[in-house]
Amino acid sequence: MHALKSNRLALSKHGSSTFGGAQPLDSRVAAFMIRLLCNNHEPPHHTPRIPLRKSSFAFLRAYHSTTIVSFDRDRQHSTSAQEPQDSRPTISSFLAPPGTEKHYSPYETIADSFRSTENNSTAGARGQTIFSGRHPSDFDPIAPKLLLNDAVNSRNAQQVWHTYTRLISRNTTGRSPPFSASLYFRILHCFQSKKTAESAKWALKVYKDMTLYYIPRITTLNTMLDILIRHEDVNWTIDFFYQNASYFKVAPTPRSYNIMIRGLATKGQFKAARKIYSDMRLGVLPVQPDISTYSTLMSLYAKKGMQDEATRVLDDMYKDQVKPNIWIFNTVIKRCVNRKDYVGANKVIELMRESNIQPDIVTYSTLIDSYAKEGNEDAIANIQAEMAANQIYPNAKTITSTIKTFARIATDSDIDARLEGLLKSLPAGEMHELTYGVLMHVYGKRKDLEAAMGIYQHIISKGQKVNDVIVNSLLHGHILADQIPTANKIFHDHFTSRGFRPSTSITYSIMITGCCKQGSLNDALHYYHEMNKFQLEPDTVICSRLIQLYLEHHQHDNARRILRLMRNAKMDISVHTFTMLMDHMSSNKDTQGALRYYQEMLEAGVRPDVHCFTVLINTHLRAQNYAACDRTFESMIKFGVQPTLQTFTSMIHVHSAQGNLDKVREHWSAIIDSGRLPDLISFTLLMQTYGQQGNIEMVEHIFKEIDRKRIKIDVPTVTTLINAYSAMPRLNIGRVEKIVNMMEDLELRPTTEYFRVLFNTYGRHGLPDRVVKTWRQLQSLEQPLDWIPPTSNLLHLIEACRDRGYTDILQSVWHAATMGLMAQGQQASSVPSLICPSPDVFTSYLNALLTHNRFREIGTLLREDCPKMRMTPRAADFDLLFTSLAQYGFLEKELKSIRSIVVQQWPGVTPTVDQIIKSTRRI
Repeated sequence: MHALKSNRLALSKHGSSTFGGAQPLDSRVAAFMIRLLCNNHEPPHHTPRIPLRKSSFAFLRAYHSTTIVSFDRDRQHSTSAQEPQDSRPTISSFLAPPGTEKHYSPYETIADSFRSTENNSTAGARGQTIFSGRHPSDFDPIAPKLLLNDAVNSRNAQQVWHTYTRLISRNTTGRSPPFSASLYFRILHCFQSKKTAESAKWALKVYKDMTLYYIPRITTLNTMLDILIRHEDVNWTIDFFYQNASYFKVAPTPRSYNIMIRGLATKGQFKAARKIYSDMRLGVLPVQPDISTYSTLMSLYAKKGMQDEATRVLDDMYKDQVKPNIWIFNTVIKRCVNRKDYVGANKVIELMRESNIQPDIVTYSTLIDSYAKEGNEDAIANIQAEMAANQIYPNAKTITSTIKTFARIATDSDIDARLEGLLKSLPAGEMHELTYGVLMHVYGKRKDLEAAMGIYQHIISKGQKVNDVIVNSLLHGHILADQIPTANKIFHDHFTSRGFRPSTSITYSIMITGCCKQGSLNDALHYYHEMNKFQLEPDTVICSRLIQLYLEHHQHDNARRILRLMRNAKMDISVHTFTMLMDHMSSNKDTQGALRYYQEMLEAGVRPDVHCFTVLINTHLRAQNYAACDRTFESMIKFGVQPTLQTFTSMIHVHSAQGNLDKVREHWSAIIDSGRLPDLISFTLLMQTYGQQGNIEMVEHIFKEIDRKRIKIDVPTVTTLINAYSAMPRLNIGRVEKIVNMMEDLELRPTTEYFRVLFNTYGRHGLPDRVVKTWRQLQSLEQPLDWIPPTSNLLHLIEACRDRGYTDILQSVWHAATMGLMAQGQQASSVPSLICPSPDVFTSYLNALLTHNRFREIGTLLREDCPKMRMTPRAADFDLLFTSLAQYGFLEKELKSIRSIVVQQWPGVTPTVDQIIKSTRRI
């Protein structure tokens, strides 16, 4: 409080002695607080002022500062001397004027706080403004010119424009120039370096303001020409230049025409550019081309690949007796090496030496990069020896570029030696961030995590800042190597524990990609929410990864929500994202949902790729819409999309399901003709087709072909082979046994489909012992299958047990039919409800129990299992049961017991049961 009091007194003192009138107290306090902010909060002993930084353009005298001309002499100026009521500003209005609350620069806030005549009753009554010629401190805490000069020195075009517009809006008199001519020029130079369309519009406004007070020199006109020709219509810009040059009576220079040539050629108007160049050479224009003219035109021709024209310009230089500089020679050499014309490049180097110009580091770096791409180490060694002889040493940029080139072409066996040699040739102290970043990228892609961490630790030990590019390369390397937990720890140690945040969303994209590889939705959402906290916008990759994770966790609604966010943010939704959604819907048998996403993709203008078409074919295949599969394949060909092996395999599957052998052969031939090696899935589908045709010889031939190509077989292939033999009228038991033994030899884990085919094969051919043997094999698996056998398997099993009298196995089969294999160890009474098998399975099981007089199990079946299954036996079941019991007199006791259970459970069947018993006894 004492400090504030003393400061207020100081302000009062200045206000009474220096200011033209007493300022409001809030205004003076606010001005003092702003000055404290701009001077790093160091309270001065007097009213402080932002110091003027030394300008790098102080030496430029671009204008005649003594010449002041106004071209708008009829312009009227008026100022209002009336002060609105309650116009006294407050502290908050100075610190954050309306519309400027988001300014991060204190200079912009200060510019907004300058008081206009409408808000200053004392100055307004006198008709004075901040530009009226009085001392700046009479009305504002900081001189406007000093503030604008400081903004220009910052090289921040946005800040310059903001400050300029706020200050110029207060200049209501227009009687004197608000700024010096050199300051106007420096403002334009700042906008020139920005090189944006927005800065070009700013420059045009400042230039028009400047011409109200000063006559621009040719330097200023060239600057405006360079600014406008990049973003405005080139012909309009040239007309603008000529009109101003004529009006202000200044003559164009070679630089003026060089800018025009560059602008015209950049916009593709090479004919007009060449016309200016020819007029300069022929004397039509008052200036001759200089070295910049030739180099500009040659560079533009080289960029457009117009090599002959570039060569003609070089010939013109020699005809005009203009000596090429090192930049032109390097441009020609680069053009030669890009065409692999090393002979021509060497001739250019000889021509350089004849012109007494020695090759520099750029020359040698161009040659080294080109030879590195070719892998010509001998040529590189010769160049390095020549560099050493000429005492030209590689810099960090050259070495870094060479490291990138070698890392791209070198194999894992020799890259370490090459990198070591390149790093040794690096000048001491010249390893900079780019070199570190390239090395980290190289080691990260090679998954050499130890070397990558070594570079990271080395940078930290040197006390140097580790930029995000280096950290991203380190994280990416760990993600590629599936070291996701380590990547999470590096992220935490580098960012979270230090209170830093990544500068872009790329880091989060890498981490979310790692979470996607690991299938960790919670970790991915953690990074996503952290991104939102730091107000970093997610990119397409991040959203696509989140959609993938949501789909993997069956959260389709959340995936759809991310898709809506992408649309609202106007992101480009990739075909990969739409394909993921289509595949998810298709896998869940939602064919219509998959087709909706496909239509959505087409409406968004996204072109489907081969993977998208393949997923669409599989979608129709799952829906058994085989005609749609053919139409999709034909559409893909019309789109010019080449099918992949997976596409052909899907089409083989389509026609295999229809038994269309001709179409299968057609697609198989297409695979062979395309030079692709069929994979195991393709071979298996081909076996399946020939198996359906009963061509067992062809099936065996294909199976031998798989073995000959050394393709590792899997369980579906073996299952297909067994199924082919199962379709034969007579079963080759010996061959099937060999196939079964092959499963054990290859240590393949059987699947439910394998057992299904095997049960049907043995059961259909009347081999009960092998059916039972297969059942025992199923039960002895180390990892039991969570499976309920289908009706056909259960019927074969129950029939085998009835035939061979395996009542213990019969009970295990019934448990599998009503509870599944994984629940066999539980007691039936502990399960509230059982799975109801098909009526045929119930009848077969009841018949097996009757065959082996298992009356206790029959009573349990009727009294306990049927209520739990909510099942009522059919009339045929009652007929089978009571006919079997009533025909033997010695089963009278069992008959009465089971009859009482049936009558109690199903009272409505009592007349039917009694009629069956009566009819059986009569016979």
